[in-house]
Amino acid sequence: MNYEILIYNMLPKRYRELIESEARFAGQESFKESFIFRLFIAFYIMAFVDFFILIGLVNAPLWLSIIPPAIIILVGLISPYVIYSLVAESRRKAMEQLLPDLLLLTASNIKSGLTIDRALLFSARPEFGELGQEFKRVAFQIYGGQSIEDSFQSLTTKIKSTILARTVGLLVEGLRSGGAVAKLLEETAADIRNTEMLQKEIQSSVMMYVMFIFMAAVLGAPFLFAISAFLVTSTTSMWDDMGEIDSEFADQGMMKISKPDIDLEVFHYFSIAALIITTLFSGILISQIQSGNIKGAVKYSPVFVSLALVIFFTAKALLFAVFGDMLGL
Repeated sequence: MNYEILIYNMLPKRYRELIESEARFAGQESFKESFIFRLFIAFYIMAFVDFFILIGLVNAPLWLSIIPPAIIILVGLISPYVIYSLVAESRRKAMEQLLPDLLLLTASNIKSGLTIDRALLFSARPEFGELGQEFKRVAFQIYGGQSIEDSFQSLTTKIKSTILARTVGLLVEGLRSGGAVAKLLEETAADIRNTEMLQKEIQSSVMMYVMFIFMAAVLGAPFLFAISAFLVTSTTSMWDDMGEIDSEFADQGMMKISKPDIDLEVFHYFSIAALIITTLFSGILISQIQSGNIKGAVKYSPVFVSLALVIFFTAKALLFAVFGDMLGL
């Protein structure tokens, strides 16, 4: 619809180009502005609902009622790019796993006497899924008279893969120089498999660091904040009962011990904010350690934040339920 395109065109041009690029890498042939529009509407509705719940049902302060909806709207603005990026990343991994087998099959076809275009066409079997379809499209482009270099380079505009880009570059150079293409494909397939094995070894070796970050940020921090909230509340309650008392040295220095000035509500909101920030960045850190980029934080951070808050409120409620009566809270 026209209004969907109009709203989409209101986004910055650079951002629109990023979204369309990631959509192409995600395998979406025809870009649909309606998806972006519906995604924005969904997040705006969630933001308004969250605002009315916080200010109407929870009776939260105005500043606290504004911040979460503002964050939701911000997430909604970047969500199209994030969603397309995650789909493109998943598509890339699936294709890179199948790429060595397809290269080996192509090398076998070349060894049997087939030209590169026919070798690709016969190698693009249904079990290779989208990767097979893309290589079949390259074969048809070569059949249609397009240069081999341009046909293979078109792959890099549809699949966001460094490994595939390097493979295409090596293949084009091999064809241009008249080298042994079959041997080149076999060695490239072997290198890709060795790279995958090294990546798996690296991921297993850093798993201990991932577990430490998870235990500290998602499990340990909520318990510590819950205990701190209980201790602060119990200490404040004790001062309310005792009032202002004189020190044992009052007769010497006229010294008095006064009630500490602690705002329990501010401390409560500070604990929540600290947990949210800690778990958000722990998800980013784990994503960076495991995959080398922060996009995977979209899968980790929301779960970490939710789990940490549930643990915090549960632990705090249990502490007050078990020890609250003993201290008169």
